[in-house]
Amino acid sequence: MFLAVARKWANKSLLRVLCLVVMTPSASWAQEYQVKPVKEGGSITGVVSFAGAIPKPRQMAVTKDTDLTKDKVRQIDVVVVKDGKLAEAVVYLKKVRAGKDWPELKGGGMIDQKGVKFIVNSRVIHNGQKVLVKNSDPVLHNIHAYELIGERGRRTMFNKGQPKNIDLNLDFEVKGSPFVKIECDAHNFMHDYVFVANNPYYSVTAEDGKFNITDIPAGNYILMTWHPNLGTQKAKIKLGTGENRKHNFTFTSDGE
Repeated sequence: MFLAVARKWANKSLLRVLCLVVMTPSASWAQEYQVKPVKEGGSITGVVSFAGAIPKPRQMAVTKDTDLTKDKVRQIDVVVVKDGKLAEAVVYLKKVRAGKDWPELKGGGMIDQKGVKFIVNSRVIHNGQKVLVKNSDPVLHNIHAYELIGERGRRTMFNKGQPKNIDLNLDFEVKGSPFVKIECDAHNFMHDYVFVANNPYYSVTAEDGKFNITDIPAGNYILMTWHPNLGTQKAKIKLGTGENRKHNFTFTSDGE
């Protein structure tokens, strides 16, 4: 009787472990990228646009440590559009396992907290990278970063209290999603976003909406664009040796 119960319990435990392995986000997204020489690499260029009524940002009152900023109200989730072109969209290739070297990030990807606001040096951070997080304010901050994992919600990456003039080196390592939001748990009006790249084939649009991804090995790819307040779009791209392809994306006010 005891052995039968033990076997039954062991089988259930094994089933739970297998389910966890299958369901873990890291199995579907995280991967090791290898830097290898790229001969006659191609490129993908284009423009990310926006059509329709621009979404209005959320308004949040600055209610704490007001002497550190001139802002009375902070605008959250801002969509920047100029002449129909969308800024701050990340365009990237999914599941590239080998290719060109990683670029250097502006300021090493450093994030500062100054004037009770996040100062993000680079919209993109490389997966597994240690990032210097500074607190230049004379008050306590609490940086809280988490992955945005679709309908499943979010997974906390780190949640760190940060007294004044204290710097932290924090690991930006994602397991299920490259889309990361950062907040300050001590100031509810502090919000920002970063993209954590699993390979160096990405580009961030400026005010002109343009993107340019270079040195791409020939192959079949999924080209993605992500904006934290508008969602994602994708396209299948077949790229020949040394080929230069163009592809444009357009977000609209109705979400299509």
